[in-house]
Order: sequence, then structure tokens, then C-alpha cells
Amino acid sequence: MAKILVIDDELFYREIIKELLEKEGHKVFSAGNAREGLELVRQVEPDLSLVDIVLPGNMDGLAVLFKLKQTYPEMPVIMLSAYDDKKLILSALRRGAFDYLPKPIAGPELIHTVDQALERFRLIQERDAKLSKLANLEQGAGQLAQFVKGKIRIEEVASAYQLLETTLELVSQVLECERVSVMLFDPAENKLRVVASKGMSKSLIKKESREPKATVSGWVFENKKAVLVKDLNTDTRFQAGEYSSSYKTNSFVIAPLIVGGEVIGTINANDKINGERFDEDDLMLLKTFSHQVALTLQYLQAIGELGREKKRLGLMAELEKILVEERDPQVMLKQILKKCQEMMEVICASIYLKNEHTNELVHQVGWDGARELKIKHRIALGKSATGMVAEQDKSVIINNPAREKNFSPTMEWLGEGAIKNYLASPIKISERVIGVIRLLNRPEGEFKKQDEIFLEEVAKLVGIALRNLELYQRLKRSMEELMQTNQMLTRANQELEIKTRELELLRRKR
Repeated sequence: MAKILVIDDELFYREIIKELLEKEGHKVFSAGNAREGLELVRQVEPDLSLVDIVLPGNMDGLAVLFKLKQTYPEMPVIMLSAYDDKKLILSALRRGAFDYLPKPIAGPELIHTVDQALERFRLIQERDAKLSKLANLEQGAGQLAQFVKGKIRIEEVASAYQLLETTLELVSQVLECERVSVMLFDPAENKLRVVASKGMSKSLIKKESREPKATVSGWVFENKKAVLVKDLNTDTRFQAGEYSSSYKTNSFVIAPLIVGGEVIGTINANDKINGERFDEDDLMLLKTFSHQVALTLQYLQAIGELGREKKRLGLMAELEKILVEERDPQVMLKQILKKCQEMMEVICASIYLKNEHTNELVHQVGWDGARELKIKHRIALGKSATGMVAEQDKSVIINNPAREKNFSPTMEWLGEGAIKNYLASPIKISERVIGVIRLLNRPEGEFKKQDEIFLEEVAKLVGIALRNLELYQRLKRSMEELMQTNQMLTRANQELEIKTRELELLRRKR
């Protein structure tokens, strides 16, 4: 429910609007002139105002609009008028009016326009809330950084890898071993990968990955149990792996890394410095250290999420600023898409709009790296992933297109290179799907659920931008028609003046 103010000198229209909007669950206030209306604005602080352009007294609707935008710049204002004066309408839109409704007022058009305006107001309020949240995040991040420096003494730490490496160095010293490594599970490859190590070469770190269940590390990951292997040659539980020959001894200890009750990887200790075997005491020490490493990873994850959320909120604030400040809807659309491409760190970003006559999605705007995509590309509704997103009104993530039977690379992309991963969301005006925003090829990592949620928020902004484009084009056509009519009238007046002079000359000759 929203608070809506109607300022109109005609009681009939005030009552009709009130009745229609109250049926939609809104609370409606009304005033018959500018003075009463501005006083009501101060009293009730409405979410939306409908103002007649022509009002009695010294203050007309445009003056009321000007005062409202001075005091409540983000409150949407819809102008009403029984006169089809294009100059007045254009002036109102330039001064910040959300839209214009002609009298007599059609109920469905009134409700649709009010819904659109309230949605815009809601987005602006969300933007303000996000900006406030962003400020709190910055303050909290600063306090957290000071706390960490005072307690954990990581002033010299420049990256997450260095922090893990420092922790692993400590484990190596206590266990008196040459190699300690952390392996994390990579769901995209279904493998455990070394992410940090003490005592392993970078080339070996890059190569080494192990499928779960096929190695001792995989067994520890699957069973959530630490294991001590005194001698791999005589231990009947396990077999030597591909990289066993790179270790000096066949004795090692491995413990699971558990965060939030779930195993995320393992910590492995190999090669005692004195060449001896690991024992039960070493196993107990590694299990103790595994909790510390897990806490370190949890901390790094929290810091990473804090940074991503801060970056996301910052970008959403930038997108909504573009939406509010940019006057040219086509430029607005390109800027929103470019910001989305940068934030999501993808190579290609595109917007497709639905063509109702051909039952296809037509490429509207796009970016391929820093290059603007100016291509003629169509995708049939219901075909491949993008066509299905539009038809089913549902976002889609595809991180392995080769395995998706409903994905057609040749239908999706005309450019060079393969599609590595894919994310798309429907674009809507009200509840009507009008197109799709699509992202292709994130160079590192895969798309996740939070990426889908973010893209859906961007799709809402694109929907508003397209609504603005529709209004802009409608107004532009009306202005062109008005100019053509004026030109025709001018020519007709000139011809009439010539005929009048000819008749006057004939009359004088007689």
C-alpha cells in the first residue's frame, strides 16, 4: 500500500482517481489547488503525487512540480491534463515528471502508470538503503582490519595466499616436516586442488589435482576423518598415487578441513625432516591445526564476501544513479550493460528484445570486451538457452555448455571462440517479458547463485530503462507529428494569403 496525493481542481477527477486507486489498496489524499496540495505533501509525505497541469490561482501544475522536486526530488510525480499541449507535456517531463496521463483518465492506464512510478520510487529507496549499508560496510571493514592487526599480527600480509602460507609454515615447524599443503574441492572439475603449500614447487602445485575417492586425500575428504599412514608400501588401505615418487618418504598425515559442518578440503603433511615416520602425536597435532586453518579459511571467505558485497552494492548504486540521472534512454541502456559487464567480469554482455511479429529475440545492444557489439543477431523464442529464458521467464546458469542438450553454441554466438559459461535473466516491464540480458565467458571461475540474483536486479533496472525509452520514443513521435502539422498549417496560411491578395487585385481591376 502506498500514500498517493492527487492535486486537481475538478472534484469529479479527484473522486474517480481516489476510487480507482483505493481499490488497488492505496491510501489517497486529495487537494483542489496548489496551496492545499503542498500543505498536504508536508503533512503526509506521499510516495507518489498526481498533479493537474492547469490549476486555479497563481500557481499552476508546473510550478507545483518544480516545488515538489526541490523538496522531494525522488518522489515520482505524474502530470494530468485535459489539453493535449505537447509543449507543456515536454516541459513537465524535462522538469522531472515521471509520466503524463491525458483526461479523461482510463482506469487500466492509470493503475499501470502508478505501479511503474511506485516501482521506480521503491528502487530509489533501495538505492539509498544500499548506500547506507555500503557506508556501514566500509566502517565495519576498517574496524575489522584494526582488530586483526592487533590480535593476529598480520600487518605484512598482502594476500590470502600469504596468510595461508604463513599458517602452513607454522604447521611445518611444529610437525618438523618439509611439505605442508592445503587442498580445496573444486566442484567445477570435481577435484581436490592444491591452493597453498610450503615446500612444493609452483609447477607441482599447478599440476597436482586429485579426484575424490581415488586418493588418500579423497578418502579423507569423503569420510571426514583424519588419517595417519606410517608406510604407504605396507598400508593395505591405500595405493600409491601418481605423485608419490615426488615425496622423500612414504609416510604422511592428512586431516579434513571443515567449515560450517561441511568438508571443504584437506591439509596434508609429508616428508619428515629427519626421514622418520609420522606418528599418532603428529596426527593429533595436525587435527588441531586443521581447525586453525579452517578458521583462517572461514575468515578469508568472510573478508572475500564482504569485499564482493561492497563492490556489488557500489555498482548497484552506480547503476541506479545512471537510471536517475541519464536522460537519453539508449545511452542509459549501454552504460548499465557496460557496468554489469565490468562487475560480473565477463567478456561478452548483450541485451536481446522480443519481436512479437517474428516471435524472435533481436540483439539490441552489447559489449565484447571494450568493443561495442553492433550485430544483427536473432534467436527464436523457445530455442537454445536464451530463447528458453524469454519463453519460460526464468534465469539460467550454464557452466558447462557442452553438457547441456538445450544449448546451441552456433545459435547463441556469431563471434569467434567457444562459449565457456553462460548466465541470462529475463527483462520485464510489469509482468510481461520483453527481452533477455545475457552474459558470456567469465575468464576465471564459474557463475554462481549470487551472480544470478545480481543479474536479476540489473534486469529490473534494464526494464525501467526500456520503459523510459518507450516513453521517450512515443513523445518524440508526437513532437515530430506536431512539427509536421505546424508546417502544413504554415503552408496553408501562406497559400491562403496569396489567394487573398489575388482576389484583392481582381476586385480593384473591376
